[in-house]
Amino acid sequence: MLSSNEGLCSQTHGEQVEATPEVKTSTMKGFFKLKVKSKLMLALLGVSLGSILVVGSLSLQRGRAILKESIFNQLTSIRTSKAHQFELFFENLRYQVEIFCNDKMFVAAMLEFEKAYEELEEAELPEDWQKSIDAYYTDEFFPRLKENTEGDPILDVYRPVVNASRYLQYHYLTNNPKPVGEKNQQLDARDGSNYSKVHRKYHPNFNEIIEKFGYYDLFLIDPETGNIVYSVYKETDYATSLFLGPYRRSNLAAVVNEVLDNPGKGAVQIVDFEAYRPSYEAPAAFLAGPIYDGPKMVGILAIQLPVEQINRVMTEGQDWKGSGLGETGETYLVGNDRLMRSVSRFFIETPEDYKKKLRSQGTSEETIQLMKNFDTTILLQEVNTMAAQRALSGKEGTQEVRDYRGVPVLSAYKPLDIEGLRWVILAEMDIAEAYQPLRDLQRSIFILTVVLILFVTWLANVAANVFVKPIKRLSEGAREVGEGHLDTEVKLDSDDEFGELAQTFNAMVQNLQTQRDAIAQKNSENESLLLNILPSAVAARLKQGEEKIADRIQQVTILFSSIDGFSQLSEEREVSEAAALLNELVTGFDDAAEKYDLEKLNALGEHYVAACGLTKQRLDQTKRTLDFALAITHLLQSFNNKHATNLKLRIGIHTGAVKAAIVGNRQFAYNLWGETVNLANCLHQQAKPGSILVTQTAYESVRDLYAFEQDDAIAIKTLGTEAIATWVLVPTSARPQSFTPAAAESSPSAQTDPVSQSGT
Repeated sequence: MLSSNEGLCSQTHGEQVEATPEVKTSTMKGFFKLKVKSKLMLALLGVSLGSILVVGSLSLQRGRAILKESIFNQLTSIRTSKAHQFELFFENLRYQVEIFCNDKMFVAAMLEFEKAYEELEEAELPEDWQKSIDAYYTDEFFPRLKENTEGDPILDVYRPVVNASRYLQYHYLTNNPKPVGEKNQQLDARDGSNYSKVHRKYHPNFNEIIEKFGYYDLFLIDPETGNIVYSVYKETDYATSLFLGPYRRSNLAAVVNEVLDNPGKGAVQIVDFEAYRPSYEAPAAFLAGPIYDGPKMVGILAIQLPVEQINRVMTEGQDWKGSGLGETGETYLVGNDRLMRSVSRFFIETPEDYKKKLRSQGTSEETIQLMKNFDTTILLQEVNTMAAQRALSGKEGTQEVRDYRGVPVLSAYKPLDIEGLRWVILAEMDIAEAYQPLRDLQRSIFILTVVLILFVTWLANVAANVFVKPIKRLSEGAREVGEGHLDTEVKLDSDDEFGELAQTFNAMVQNLQTQRDAIAQKNSENESLLLNILPSAVAARLKQGEEKIADRIQQVTILFSSIDGFSQLSEEREVSEAAALLNELVTGFDDAAEKYDLEKLNALGEHYVAACGLTKQRLDQTKRTLDFALAITHLLQSFNNKHATNLKLRIGIHTGAVKAAIVGNRQFAYNLWGETVNLANCLHQQAKPGSILVTQTAYESVRDLYAFEQDDAIAIKTLGTEAIATWVLVPTSARPQSFTPAAAESSPSAQTDPVSQSGT
């Protein structure tokens, strides 16, 4: 029974399958029996309904693209504005430091503090002072420092060792009754020292500068000893040496060394954020400049970068919505180490959610605790996103990426132009917020689609009566265009949509014809450009699809030349005039190279390199090269006579094997290398101005054609210890025939040969 049931099922299924083509055939036959109007109506209705669906889908996609572009434009505008604001902020900081370094008060203060500091080197210190200093480090400094570092600090590493340092740290740190962070409020240690008098004199002014300009701290540093002879806030770096003390490897010491390495008056140096131990490992960056008293550098002024001002600039005072960034947008800075250089919005607004996301990404609890301790994400939040990577590689643009929280965002990024810092700026907004208007658009499109379907059903019936004839003509025109007849024109005697469609069609055809002509012209230009870059034979191989072109050519004559005196001439003339003179010379050389069948390899400044026999073998390649050398020598003499100059050529020629290949991908070139190239280059360097120097190999090829005199042998390091024999061409003994006056008069090509005209 099971077997027969299976057979019955199989038979029934087979009958259904066989009936399907019949149904399809019947349907198609019924369609073809309809009148043209009915067919057109059904076709228009189907096409219209399909178009509605396609247009609805495309509209949604287009809406998404427009919305995305709008958000990107908004983010780009905010990013550009912030970048300019931030670059201006750093420029102002540099100007401030430069102005302070030139201010007479700072110069006087530097001199007086240095002198007072030196006097304290001879001071006698009671033993209980050292105990008090040690207690300050162990009871005050180390407990705070250990909260942000691993391991236990060693007292001997931090304890001041010189008298002046211990004296000042005792009076202005240990014995200062003000709490940590308010040590700047002590005006006078009341110890009767000259240092305290100087401190009382200048400290109020410097303290006021700190408050008005928002600096974290201000330092005066002795450039000879590295001693910090004064600071406003008096942390544990106060009175220590940045050359020998515990902070000699800090970024404050680094910026001081940069000032010493670049001691130009008015030069201001900057170093990036690093964890700064005197500030309990909080992120710190510094600017510094030299202080001059007349021609002598007497000190260095350094300021600790105001982190709060950076955050205020980037967050607009935490008013993200008011600056157009909505509920989830933010701008922030990233350094070369892919760590933040400004605070995260989410760390400020939603710290608990922010920490949860960090934990889900595997961020350590130590890092999260440091963010809490320092109340910042600077140097703690890693930003290794695609947008940050592209910005750090020097690019700017927009992109959909996942941000440092792992959330999809729209990102606008660019590198900042701040001398001394490799930072980038990013402006981002969550995609969920950015595309919220798109969901509203989807609902509108759905309602509109229903309405359009009803309308198109009616419209298809009306349009079928008038569409047949114009569509046929347009179809014929489209077919002709498809066959390549771009001179096709559709003429319809109507002013309705069909007439407009015909005009649009004709405009489209004309545009296609214009594009075809433009493509043909561009192909011609590209081919000409390729021939300018590569020898014609090599260019032909490249166009034929040969990808890796590398050759070993057994016999090539290489000519190296340089125009002696042109560098001095270019210094004496305007740039445009020097460029015109050089262009005149190189153009003449190019014409001569073409005449003697040489290929120019390079023309860089006053240097000109050419080869004969590179892509086209010549039995007389050495003679051609010497004729070319004589030709450009005569060209240069004519140039000297014309412009009242005294330029001379140094030319070196050698014949031998070379290796050649196309090197590079985007900006490729046909490069030559090998012993022949190196030897020709060395010869031209050895040649005296106005002379043509050849090797023994080249000499043997043409010694019966020209007069030579043997020159000094030269030794080439890369060729071993054996010296290379050289020969110098006697200038008057062998001049190319086409460059003699007689030849110029008798030669048929003398009237058209640009080389002959410029050389006679």
